[in-house]
Amino acid sequence: MLHFPLVALMLYGFWVIIVKKSESTHWNPELADALLLIGTFMASIAAFSGFILSKEEGYEADAIFWHKWLGIAISLVSLTWYSFRVYLSPWKTLSKLIASGFLLLLFIGGHLGGNLTHGEDFLISPVKSSGEGAAKVAFDQAKIFQDLVQPVLDQKCISCHNEEKSKGNLQMQTQALLAKGGKNGVLWDTTKTDLGLLISRVHLPLDDKKHMPPRGKVQLTDEEIELIAAWVKLGSRFDQLVSSLPPQNPIQTYAQNVLGGSSAEEKYDFGAADPDEVSKLNTTYRLIKPLSAESPALLVNFYNRANFKSEAIEALLPLKDQIISMDLSKMPVKDGDLKTLAKFHALRRLILNFTEITGASLADLKKLTNLKELSLSGTTVKAGQVKSLASFPSLKKAFVWSTGLTPEELAQLKKEKKITFETGFRSDTLILPLNAPMIENENQIIAGNAPISMKHQIPGTVIRYTLDGTEPDSVKSPVYNKPFAIGKNTFLKARAFKKGWYGSKQAEKFFFKAGFHIDSVKLITAVDQKYKANGNITIADGVKSERQQNSGKWLGYRDNEFQSYLLFKKPVKASNVTLSMLRNVGGFVFPPVRIEVWGGANEKSLKLLKVITPEMPVKETPNSENLIFDAGFEPQELSCIKLVARPLSKLPAWHPKKGEKAWVLVDEVFVN
Repeated sequence: MLHFPLVALMLYGFWVIIVKKSESTHWNPELADALLLIGTFMASIAAFSGFILSKEEGYEADAIFWHKWLGIAISLVSLTWYSFRVYLSPWKTLSKLIASGFLLLLFIGGHLGGNLTHGEDFLISPVKSSGEGAAKVAFDQAKIFQDLVQPVLDQKCISCHNEEKSKGNLQMQTQALLAKGGKNGVLWDTTKTDLGLLISRVHLPLDDKKHMPPRGKVQLTDEEIELIAAWVKLGSRFDQLVSSLPPQNPIQTYAQNVLGGSSAEEKYDFGAADPDEVSKLNTTYRLIKPLSAESPALLVNFYNRANFKSEAIEALLPLKDQIISMDLSKMPVKDGDLKTLAKFHALRRLILNFTEITGASLADLKKLTNLKELSLSGTTVKAGQVKSLASFPSLKKAFVWSTGLTPEELAQLKKEKKITFETGFRSDTLILPLNAPMIENENQIIAGNAPISMKHQIPGTVIRYTLDGTEPDSVKSPVYNKPFAIGKNTFLKARAFKKGWYGSKQAEKFFFKAGFHIDSVKLITAVDQKYKANGNITIADGVKSERQQNSGKWLGYRDNEFQSYLLFKKPVKASNVTLSMLRNVGGFVFPPVRIEVWGGANEKSLKLLKVITPEMPVKETPNSENLIFDAGFEPQELSCIKLVARPLSKLPAWHPKKGEKAWVLVDEVFVN
C-alpha cells in the first residue's frame, strides 16, 4: 500500500517529463490513465493509513508533522491531477513543470518517511559503514557494549526507539536512555530466568505482537541474540573490554568474527558435527552455535530454569566430540548430572554458576582431560573439594566467588600455582545488595502437608519470610532455619539479610493446595484459538503456567465469557474454589469484572454460591502478575460446579488501546 503508489506515480511523472510531442509513439493514453488511477487510489489509502498510525504513541510531533501533511498533499495532488488530466497534455510545458514539482514532493515525503522508519541517516548509513569499516578498533581495545552490542542495536532497534520515534517510550541512542528503559520497565534483569524484557522479546514467536524487532523488520541473528544475552549476564556494563573475557566466551568468538580479533584460536583435531543434528538439537531454551565460521567446535548455552530437565544435557551426547564450552548458569543442575557432563570429553570450558551442585561428585569431572576452565561461583562446594581440582589434568582456571568458602580458605587457594583461582572482589567499605533467596520447590501445586525449602548461596545469610502475602522485614518476620510444611493455599514471600549488606529483593511464590480430583471439565463457551492451551483439561491438569502470556498453557477469553462445568463422579464436600489467572496490562490481560461460582447436584440444579468483583488495575499497576481468586462458601456436597468469569468490555482511557476488549486468561482451578 505504501511503496506501490510511490512507484506508480513516479513512473507516471517521469513518463510525462520525457514525452516530447503529441504524435509520440511512446505515449499510451489508456496505460497512462490506468497508471495514474492506480497510483492515486492507493496513495489515498496509504495517506489515510499513515494518518491513523500517526495517532499512535512514540512519535515526536515535529518529526512527523511534515511527513504526515506531505503524504496527505501527495494524495490530494494526485487526485486533482487525475481529475484534470484531459486538460494537461503530457507534452505541454505546464504538465512537465507539474510533473517535476510532483516528483520533488514524492521524494521529500518519501525521504521523511524513511527517516521516521529507519532513522535520519538511513540513506547514507551504508556509505558510512563502509568508511568506518576501514578503521575498526583494535581487538585489545574493543569494548563489549560500544564496539559489539551498540552496533547491533543501531542496526536492528534504534529506528523504532529514538528521539523522533520512541515506541513504548523507549529510546536507545544513549547509554543513559538505554539503562532507563521504557514504559514497560528496565530492559534487563539478571534475577529473572529470561533475563528481562530485551532478551524475552526477541525470543517470542515472530507472529507475536510483542516480538522484537517487529515482523517485517530485519531480525537479529542467533549470534547477535547470544551476544546481547551474554552481555546482560555479565552485568550489562558499558565499559568492559572484550579482552577481559576468557577465550571460549561467546562474546570473544563474536568479536573475532566482527573485529578480526587477534585472539588465537585452538586448532581442533575433530571433524564438524552433522548440521542437521545441530539444527535438531537447537531449541528456544538451548542454543548451539559454532565457535567461529570455519571451526568444528561448538558452544552451548542453556536458558529458562523452569523448562530445564537433566535430559536436556544427555540429549547433547551425539555432539560430545564437538562441544568445547557449555554454560549452565542458574539451571537446576544437581550432583548426579556431573556424571553425564563427564562424557563430553571435548569440553574446554564448563560454567556451573549458581546451580544446585554441592561438590559431592566433583571428582567425576576429572575425566574431562581437555577441561581448562571451570566456574563454580554461587554453589555450596567445600574447600576440600575445590582443592582436589589441582589433580585435574588440564585445568588452568577456576572461579569460586560467592561459595561456602571462608576468607582464609580463599586466601589459601590464591597460593595455588597450578590453577588460577578467581575468588571475586572483597571490600570492607563497599555495601552491596544481596541477591534474592531461592525457593527450591519448583511445583506450585502441593498435596497434603508439603515441605517448603529455601536457600541462599552466600554463607551466613538470614532468610526471613511471611505466609500471608505481607512484606517480610529484617526484624519481626520469622527466620527460616529448616523446611516447614504448608497444607493450604499459601503466598510465600522471602528476603535475605546479612550484616554489611543491603537486604535482597523479594522472592515470592504462591502455592496451591491440590484439592479434590476433578473427574471431567466441560467448557460451555468456546475458547479463543489464540489461547487454547490443551482445551478443557487445561484447568484441571495440575500444570501451573509461567507468568509469560505466551507460554501456551493459558485458556483465553475475550469475545465470550469464560464458562465451565467441573464434574465429579461422586459428590465432594467443598467450601472453596480457587482460580489461577493472569494480569498483563501491556498485553491487554485484565482481571475479569465479575466471577461467579455456582454449585449443585447436576447441571440443572445449580445455585449461586459466591460472587467476586475483582479490583481493576490503574495506570501505576505492575504490568505482569499471577492473580489468585479464592471463592469461599458454606461447606456442602457438590457434584457439579459452574464457573463464570466476565472479561472487561472496554480498556480504560489511560490504556494505549483504550476502548478495546480485554482478555481473561485462566490456567488452573482447585476445589477444596
